[in-house]
Amino acid sequence: MRAFGRDAVSFQAVEPGLRHWSDKGAIVSFYETRGAWVAVGGPLASRADRGDIASRFARDAAHSGHRASFFACDDVEGFGAAFSLLQLGEQPIWHPAVWDETLGTRRRLREQLRRARAKGVRVRRVWPEELANASGLRRAIEDLGARWLASRPMEPMGFLVKLALFEEASSHRYYVAEREGALLACMSIVPIEAIGGLFVEDVVRERHAPNGTTELLFDSAMRDAATDGVERVTWGLAPLAGGVPWSMRAIGALGRGLYDFRGLYAFKARLHPSEWQPVFLVYPRGEPWPLHLFDALRAFAGGSLLRFGARTIAHRPLVLGWLLTLALIPWTGLLVVLLAFHAAAPLFGFPRIELFAWAVFDTLFATLLIRAFRHPSARMYLLLALAAAVDAALATLHLSHVGLGASPIATVVRVASMVAPTLATFGLLRCAVHMRGDPGR
Repeated sequence: MRAFGRDAVSFQAVEPGLRHWSDKGAIVSFYETRGAWVAVGGPLASRADRGDIASRFARDAAHSGHRASFFACDDVEGFGAAFSLLQLGEQPIWHPAVWDETLGTRRRLREQLRRARAKGVRVRRVWPEELANASGLRRAIEDLGARWLASRPMEPMGFLVKLALFEEASSHRYYVAEREGALLACMSIVPIEAIGGLFVEDVVRERHAPNGTTELLFDSAMRDAATDGVERVTWGLAPLAGGVPWSMRAIGALGRGLYDFRGLYAFKARLHPSEWQPVFLVYPRGEPWPLHLFDALRAFAGGSLLRFGARTIAHRPLVLGWLLTLALIPWTGLLVVLLAFHAAAPLFGFPRIELFAWAVFDTLFATLLIRAFRHPSARMYLLLALAAAVDAALATLHLSHVGLGASPIATVVRVASMVAPTLATFGLLRCAVHMRGDPGR
């Protein structure tokens, strides 16, 4: 890794949970899923040998019944014609030597730093020796990391986004933000050994930390990097930024309630990087890229997307609100289309004017669901649950009056119109209870 780690993620090759393949002195660290070997960046090998090593890794994977890919490669030189590239997004690059110049021309960024300092936030670098297993600061950082993970919309992911603050701690740069001795945030930075760069790997912070706290951490890290002669610093991949396929953007839009790709890019852009560098998924030429992207998603999910989704729904009730929104949008669209073609009344057993009112209600309901997910509160979810309960009661009364309909399609549609709001009621009540138990989440 020290000799050949050029990708921003190369340090993560030494973190836990990975397998290691070797040949001719080269190493590939990878996560094994059912059917795939997903490597951490490119092979740890010289550029002259990279294509040959990558091909050997892919052949060994195929012999064992697995597809092979290299995820989050920003240095793709040397892979050769046997491999294709899929852009995943872009990563921001800062040059510490010009950080002061950047601040001098960016008033809003300076204001964020001033605001945090005015709120009493102070940043200091913490050396690995201060974070021995029994130290109070280490326990405080571990507790902060646990609270930060618990506040995320999804269950903790693995692979390249696994929180690993203290793996190979002696190689990390640590910065903490404090106020009156209380820990507010921690930033962990790891080396990109072969190019003399740094990668901001993890930032965890309290929900109540003042605005500008993260920027103040980054400012301290950049100043130290400039003093040490570091040439470049990155904050890693901003997924879906830059020239990615439209289909990937569409999937990202559907999942925005769970992972805000656009917000992540916007935050990194507010720190005014000197440039943006494309980051790629590298895979054997001729194979379909959606399969390799699916393999990567399974690696992040710990091997199974279904189990990951089930854990998320079980432990993160607010996700239910987003799933209800995704289901309600096509349902409302179907109502509108059927109304336009005068086909809704026979199917639902409603007069046209009542179906129009139903479509308006569902549109408003979906809008409020989106608002509740972005700004959750127990009261909002309780009101939505009451609205869903009224919808379920009216649908039940209607079904008892008009019956199941004359066709199988009408039966399915009418039963769904009763069952869906009933299930939504219980799901939204669970969200309300969850918010009442932890109003800050």
